[in-house]
Amino acid sequence: MSNFLDLDDLPEEKPEAGDLRELITRIPLASPKPHLHPDISDRLAVQHGFTSRDHSASPPPSFAGGRRQPRGRAEETKQLSIRMPLSLYNDFLAFADRERLTYNEAIRALLDKP
Repeated sequence: MSNFLDLDDLPEEKPEAGDLRELITRIPLASPKPHLHPDISDRLAVQHGFTSRDHSASPPPSFAGGRRQPRGRAEETKQLSIRMPLSLYNDFLAFADRERLTYNEAIRALLDKP
């Protein structure tokens, strides 16, 4: 059953103010969806392996303020956007995945090769 009025039942001409009020009263009210208590939701989430997104929870040790801690000395960064053939792109991704490297680390490894 649809919650919307059947469009065929609407008048063809522009409704008057009184008719519009009558049409609005015919629109069925939406019923609110029931929600679980937050404690129950949290317990269910933990049982199924989800972690809390609550900002009051302490961040994991590898994060500081929600951001990943840089390894070593922090350095200024620049954006590098390049176009390359799809085969080369796929080879680069495969290399990074195979060596378990971030893209930055993969580029460094390729640059450091003799």
